[in-house]
Amino acid sequence: MKRFFGISLLFTLLAVPAWAAEVSERVYLSTDKDVYVAGDIIWCSAFCFDGSGSLSSASSIAYVEVASVEGVVATAKIGLIDGRGSGSVAIPLSAPTGNYRIIAYTSSGKGRPDLETDGKTLSVFNTLSARRVSKGVDLLPDDEYQRTPAAAKAVQGRVSVSCPSALPSSSVKVLLENGETSVASLSLSVFCDDGIVSPSDASIVKFASGSSSWSADAVDLDGEVFHGHLVGTKKTDVLANQFCSAVIAFPGRATDIYMGKFNPDGTVDIKTLNVYGNHDLVCEILGQKEDSDCRLVIESPFLRKTPSELPTLGLCTGLEDALVRRSLAVQNDRIAATDTLFEFLPKRESVLLSDTYCVSYHLDDYDRFPTVRETLIEITPNLRVRKGPDGKLQMQMLLKDVDAFSSNVLTLIDGVPVKDIASLLDFDCMLFGDILVYPYTYSFGSAVFQGVVDFVTTKGDISSFKFDRNVEIVEWQGASYPVAYTCQGLLPSDAAADLRGTLYWHPSLSIAAGGRMEVEVKTPSYPGTFRVVAEGVTSEGKPFRTETTLTVSR
Repeated sequence: MKRFFGISLLFTLLAVPAWAAEVSERVYLSTDKDVYVAGDIIWCSAFCFDGSGSLSSASSIAYVEVASVEGVVATAKIGLIDGRGSGSVAIPLSAPTGNYRIIAYTSSGKGRPDLETDGKTLSVFNTLSARRVSKGVDLLPDDEYQRTPAAAKAVQGRVSVSCPSALPSSSVKVLLENGETSVASLSLSVFCDDGIVSPSDASIVKFASGSSSWSADAVDLDGEVFHGHLVGTKKTDVLANQFCSAVIAFPGRATDIYMGKFNPDGTVDIKTLNVYGNHDLVCEILGQKEDSDCRLVIESPFLRKTPSELPTLGLCTGLEDALVRRSLAVQNDRIAATDTLFEFLPKRESVLLSDTYCVSYHLDDYDRFPTVRETLIEITPNLRVRKGPDGKLQMQMLLKDVDAFSSNVLTLIDGVPVKDIASLLDFDCMLFGDILVYPYTYSFGSAVFQGVVDFVTTKGDISSFKFDRNVEIVEWQGASYPVAYTCQGLLPSDAAADLRGTLYWHPSLSIAAGGRMEVEVKTPSYPGTFRVVAEGVTSEGKPFRTETTLTVSR
């Protein structure tokens, strides 16, 4: 029986569903705290609301920017599932001391004129540099700083949080109770209240009370949509060739290869599943003539909005001890093993090129041959290389339950398409570890291939492979991995120097209506007062926020 794998949600040219024709989305970011030092990580929980105030299922990714009045210093992407997602933003060590705004938006919200008003103000102190945001810092006497009122935080809803006091380097149970009549989805943060004034009065309750009349039809429905365009003198030749397709691929990730057809103006929209982590991105044009001077350029999805104004940050000598401890905590976190502090959360998985339908050849299980041609002859009976009608070499594959070899085979090296089979045959075969054969018909957008083969290198390094001169390889920022910073694996040997400022962060806890939940929080080695903040939304669309205090004393 012949199988046909058409990944319709991603790769076929479907019309946008009627419900997504006009989408109005706003994204609220709950963060683990409001005050950071340069080099710190901002842990984020995203709540994407539609125009009615309910969680939106339209978009699958949110774009995050952190900026001062001098410009954007950090960006991130957060994958969304039914309006919820999580991730992190690393504050660069070069970020000057000052106040910053963190904003998040989906593709449908990029044109909103009031986007900046949804942002949250954060303070960043650079303890390694004297540089400050221009006109963004006020030097205050200690007594005047203490008189500066902390921003009031709204407390609303019937979700409560409580905890007893605790000793340093111990554990404490934080109790969450949902008194609402529907499921509560929330973030929970436990962090040090060391006297540094919070710069923001933002909360999900205040955010939900706002509204926006903006709507758009640009939606990242099942994953991020890459937008690109053609550059070069032979642009018209590519557009005139109906067999040319735009291709993006990530070396080492055969499940992340995507294609799209060019629009008459030379632009292209390529639908993907969310790609997580930062990777090299290979951009090329299949079907392009070898002597054609034309390249595919993928555009950045970020708006890079600079705030028009921000409140100034107050700074005084009395903050020195607190800032030194925060700086040491960031350095210790960088040294600590990530698997002891983090807990990876579920994310969208790729559905392309499943192992279930793969015929794998691990070359070290066979007598090795020095050339690719000999390897294909001696080891892979379902693959061969022959000359095509145009005299060029082509890969051919024997499909499952088919008696004849097919010639329209998508050939990959570490997940990157290879247009010139002669270059593949010239490549050092001893660098390959596996040959993965997918002997079925696959569709990628409007392109259909009768089989896919991936030549996998042992070290995942294809830098020595000679690609076509029009191939572009760029660094690409993928979605941030959804992570909870629970520190449950904190080693006893680390307890003596445990200076963590954020003790616990979970971006997506869920509590049933009328339910209770206990979470274990590891206390640091120093005494102090810690804020315990929970905020979120119920399945009925009701926002809530609550907090309490955790006292750690000897």
